[in-house]
Amino acid sequence: METLSKWLEQIRKVTVSAAVVLGVVIVAVLVVREVSKEGMIVEPVVVQLPDLKSAPTPDLAAQQIAASLNLIQSAGVAEWQRLYVDQSTNPIDLQVPGAPLTLRASIREIAALFGVTRPTIRASLAVRREPAGYVGSVSLVGEPGARAICEAADVPSGVDEVLECLALSVMTLRDPKVAALYVFRAEEKACNSLDTPQVPDASDVTREERRIRNRRERCAFERTQALIARTLESGRAADLPWVPYVFGLVHLARAAALADIDRAQQLGELDQAIGRFSDTLSRMPNSPTALAVLIDAFIRKGVSIHETTPGMAWTDDPASPLQWQLYLAESTFAEAVEKLRDMPQRRDRALDALVRRLEGHLIYRQWLLVAHRRTQLPLVTVALGQPAELEMLTDAANRYAAAAANGPQSVGLFLEWGDVLRAKGEFDGAVERYLRAADLSPGDATPRLSIAIAYLDRVGHGPEPAVPIHLLVALGASSSYLSWASNGSPDPTFIGRVVRALGRSGHAEDGAAFKFCLEEALNSTGTPDDHDVERWKLAAALKLCIDEAIEQVNGRVVAAPRELVAPARVR
Repeated sequence: METLSKWLEQIRKVTVSAAVVLGVVIVAVLVVREVSKEGMIVEPVVVQLPDLKSAPTPDLAAQQIAASLNLIQSAGVAEWQRLYVDQSTNPIDLQVPGAPLTLRASIREIAALFGVTRPTIRASLAVRREPAGYVGSVSLVGEPGARAICEAADVPSGVDEVLECLALSVMTLRDPKVAALYVFRAEEKACNSLDTPQVPDASDVTREERRIRNRRERCAFERTQALIARTLESGRAADLPWVPYVFGLVHLARAAALADIDRAQQLGELDQAIGRFSDTLSRMPNSPTALAVLIDAFIRKGVSIHETTPGMAWTDDPASPLQWQLYLAESTFAEAVEKLRDMPQRRDRALDALVRRLEGHLIYRQWLLVAHRRTQLPLVTVALGQPAELEMLTDAANRYAAAAANGPQSVGLFLEWGDVLRAKGEFDGAVERYLRAADLSPGDATPRLSIAIAYLDRVGHGPEPAVPIHLLVALGASSSYLSWASNGSPDPTFIGRVVRALGRSGHAEDGAAFKFCLEEALNSTGTPDDHDVERWKLAAALKLCIDEAIEQVNGRVVAAPRELVAPARVR
């Protein structure tokens, strides 16, 4: 018994010692974390909404502000340090009964001894009487003048709008460049449709006046530029190189909105974007983000230059405008290749995925120039029977596969990957990628149009006469696109692809019947004055005539002789 007692005593001492050591280690880890991790503390929000049954609790409102802060920071680039937002509705904490301090508060007090104090966010939310609505205020403790007020109308989403505004105000006070990029993402969505509304018989001056007004209303990026001005006023040396980066993104967004409207102005915006990104890269030569976006701007410029050639007749004359545009496009892509060689070889998975996608897109665009010179036509074609071109496209497809395996899944990634596979003649693989894009963006018409085009190209570049089921699938996908996804303005090559597919059915009357049906349908109601009515009329006429072609082809399939199928026995 004496031996057992000594043994139990030793166990008790070891256990107590281990517990003390573990406690010291935990406290040390918490202190190191508090000292080394820059962040903010969100206190429970003072909520004064007595008449609102769905009013959030103080902890829930604080949690919503913290979630908004994290969402805002997610709009930034990978190289920006993200602030840790310390807020939880049920924090794991310890407090000695009767003692005024908790474990978490004690850790913060210890960290303060090292000169590290996290900014504390204090916010309130109340009812606004006149006019009816909601008002909120926020301040950063210990930073005089760091205050902001947000207001919203008396609508169901009013409280959420105020809380999001409070989070954005905090980020504006702490890091205005992050707030600027978040606001830019929101304003970018409004920067489009610069050529609407259409006015029948409008003069060139009137149309240009409308475009100028639309540019200033939809693509001014006033809030973004105001926040960038705050970044400049802060004077933080680490933030200043990112100012031209954000301005470059603004120019890229404007260039995208000007596509097919003002090609010269679009190229001007792309040149300004390249200049801005080059400025950022000169200040931060080792920034992968700045280099990647600069490469993307070069690729977009090359694409824009090449897209000016469809209206130019082919000529081998080196002094012709066509050859000059092709030379400019090739030179621009060559600059992008040179920039890609500057990309660091050791990079994380996300950056590697971005680089692989840029490489794949660049190879595909270079192939389009090669195919243009081979076919002497600017239309997208298929590289079947061209070993050298197929090798280029295989390389591009492999890079897209690597990008999809290591990076985020996006609509643009799968659309571009599908285009490469369609150019290779792998139409089923292209449709699979287009379907992924459609799943990621159900309201986007582009993936559905691409699916229809892939099936039409499978018939157009397949055996003649076409396999009837392939032709029916292509026509069915086209009809589905027009019914559910089309915005009323089909691709310029869409009608030609339908005619070509019907021309390979083995029955010459199919293509002629489609053309006649389309002409009759468009002439049945005359020419509408409204452009929107006109484009929807075209979509309706296409749908009607494609459905008639489906009935005609399907009728032959049904009437064709076939072997009887013996009923299969279920075992």
